[in-house]
Amino acid sequence: MKTFAQNFYSRTRISFLICALAWLTLSTVQVRAAADSDASSSHDVGERPRFTVTQQDGIDWLVRPNGERFFSFGSNCVGQGILQASYNPKNPGYAAWQHYPDSNSWAKTTLDRLQSWGLTTIGGWSDLQVLRQCSNMNMGMVAVLHLGSTSGAPWFDMWDPKVIAKIDDTARAQIVPLRDDPRVIGYFSDNELGWWNASLFQITLAQPATSEQRRRLVQLLHEIYHNNWEELSADFVPEKAGNWPELEQHGQLYLRPGGHGIATMRRALGMLAARYYSLVHDIIRKYDPQALVLGDRYQSFYFPEVASAAAPYVDIISSNLSAAWNDGTFPRFFLTTLHSLTGKPILVSEFYMAARQNRSGNQNDSTVYPLVETQQERADGFRNTMTALARTPYVVGADWFQYYDEPTHGRDDGENFNFGFVDIHDRPYDPLVKAAAGLQLTSRKTHPLLNRPNASLGVPPAPSDPLGQFQLTLALKNWDRERGFVEPASDKPLADLYISWDQHAIYLGLYAQDMIEDAYYQDKKIHPDDRPEWTVTLGPSHKEIRARVGASMVATVNEPSVQVVTVQGKNLRVQNVAAMRLPAQLFGKESFHAGDKVEIASDLAAYLDAYQVSWKGTFTLAGK
Repeated sequence: MKTFAQNFYSRTRISFLICALAWLTLSTVQVRAAADSDASSSHDVGERPRFTVTQQDGIDWLVRPNGERFFSFGSNCVGQGILQASYNPKNPGYAAWQHYPDSNSWAKTTLDRLQSWGLTTIGGWSDLQVLRQCSNMNMGMVAVLHLGSTSGAPWFDMWDPKVIAKIDDTARAQIVPLRDDPRVIGYFSDNELGWWNASLFQITLAQPATSEQRRRLVQLLHEIYHNNWEELSADFVPEKAGNWPELEQHGQLYLRPGGHGIATMRRALGMLAARYYSLVHDIIRKYDPQALVLGDRYQSFYFPEVASAAAPYVDIISSNLSAAWNDGTFPRFFLTTLHSLTGKPILVSEFYMAARQNRSGNQNDSTVYPLVETQQERADGFRNTMTALARTPYVVGADWFQYYDEPTHGRDDGENFNFGFVDIHDRPYDPLVKAAAGLQLTSRKTHPLLNRPNASLGVPPAPSDPLGQFQLTLALKNWDRERGFVEPASDKPLADLYISWDQHAIYLGLYAQDMIEDAYYQDKKIHPDDRPEWTVTLGPSHKEIRARVGASMVATVNEPSVQVVTVQGKNLRVQNVAAMRLPAQLFGKESFHAGDKVEIASDLAAYLDAYQVSWKGTFTLAGK
C-alpha cells in the first residue's frame, strides 16, 4: 500500500525542507517532566489473563487469555468506510451508512461475517471503539500506534526530550482507552517505518550540531575510521566539511563509488534502530505492561541490521508479505532469515491479492502488487499463502489487507485495488470467503511442513520459456521452485536460487531483496559497477561467469554465450529477480540428458557488497 512511509521517502529525496518544518512543529511540544506525567501512566492493569506467546514441540503459538492456542487470522481496515459528509458519488467507495441503520448494526453483521469466515483477529486501522462494544465481539484486537511517524522518529533526534514527549503523548492517548480490554493482543509501534539507509544517514547529518543523534553518528564515524579523515574520505565524498572539526558542526557525506562506506552506513542504521526499538518498547510498557509488543510492520523488506536491533525489544516481529508471485507464493529466505535474525515468532502484518474481475470497478493500476484475472484465481492465491504461513512453525498469524475494496477510482493517493473480502457495495466475494472459511488453520499449524523438497533430490526440467514474462510477480513463476530450490551455503541468506534444465542448457533463477537508493550518491545516480554482482563458477573447468544485475539497468555479463535477464527497480522497489541461461557447451557437452550431473557454485554480492549469499553443489538432472 502506498503509505506515509512512501510519501515521506519521496519528499526526503527532493530536499530536507520537510525535516525542518517537522522539527519546527516539534519545538512547540511541551516537555513533560517524569514527575508530572499523566497519572494514568502508573495505572495497574493487574494480573488478569492476557494474550501470550509460547512454544510447544518447536512450534510457536499465540495463546488466548483462556489458555487456548490459536493461529491469528485477521483483517486490516475493518471499518465503516467513507463517512456520509465525505462521500463522493463520482468516486464511489465502501460506506456502511448506505447499508446499515446504525453503527451497531454494521458491527454485529461484520463480526458475524468475519467469525463465520474463520477470522480470529481485528487487524490494524479498524473501528475498534465500535466493534468492541458489540455483544458478539469475541475476536482479538491489535492497534497501530504510529509512534515514530507521529513524532518524527527515527528521522529526528531520538534523544531529544521533545521527540520523546511526543512519542509518550501519542502512546498514552491510544493505549489507555484499550489497555483494560483483555481482547487486546498487542500493539504495532508503527507502520512501514522508513528504515532507508541513505536517507536516514543524511537526515541525521542534516540535524544541528546540538542534536544528540547527530553527535552519536559522528562519534561512530570517529571510531570506525580511527579519527583519520583520509580513511573516511576513501569511503565517502564529504560536502561542506573538510576535516573532523567541521564535520562535527555541519556537512554531509555521500558514498564514494567503489568504496566500502556501505558497511559504515549499515552500522549506523543498526545503532539508530536499537535506539528506536528500546525507546518505543519502554513507552508502550509504561502504559500497558502486559500487552505484546509487535514491532513496526516492515514493508515487505527488512535490513538485517534493523531486524537484529529489534530483537531484544519485541515479543513478536512483524512484516508485511507481498507475494513474490501472483499465485500467492513467496521466496523461502524472507521469513526464514527474519526469524533467524531475531529469534522471535513472526506475525505477517499484511498480505493481499487483487483480481481484474471485480464488482467495485477497481482498475488495479500498478504492477507492484500481485494481480490475477478472476476471483477464483485470487482465492487460490490467498489459500496458497495462508496454507504456507500456517505450516511455518514460527509464524503465529497473518492479517489480510483489507476488509473492503478500495474506491472505484482510488484512494486519495490513487491506489485503486480489489483487495477486499467485500466489494464497495458490501457484498462478499464468495470464492475468497469460502477459501478463508475452509482453511482449518490451527490444525494445519499443528502439523508444520518441516522438510520441503530441493534440488539435491534432482534438478527438475525447465518450463517451456524459462526466461519469459520477466516482470515482477511473473518472472520465474512457472519454474518448479520447490524441487528446483538450491539450499544456500550461507547463514541468514537474503536471496533464493533455483535451478532447472532442458536439452540445451542449465537455467539458474535468482530472487533477492536489495535496497538500492540513489540518495547514497552526491549526483543521485546509481553507478553500474556498484550494482549487485552474480557470479557462477562451472565445474570441473572452473569457468567463471560474472553478471551485473538490477537497478533498472540492462544486465551485463562477461561471457557472450550466456544470456541473462533481470528486473529490479530502485529505492522502494527492492526485489532483484534475474535468470541465467548456461549453454551445454560451457559444461563440455553437446546436450543434457536425465541422469547427467552438473557441478555449480554461485555467489551473489549485493549492492555495494553489503552482504553475500553463496550456493554450491553437484546436481543430478531429473526427468519429468
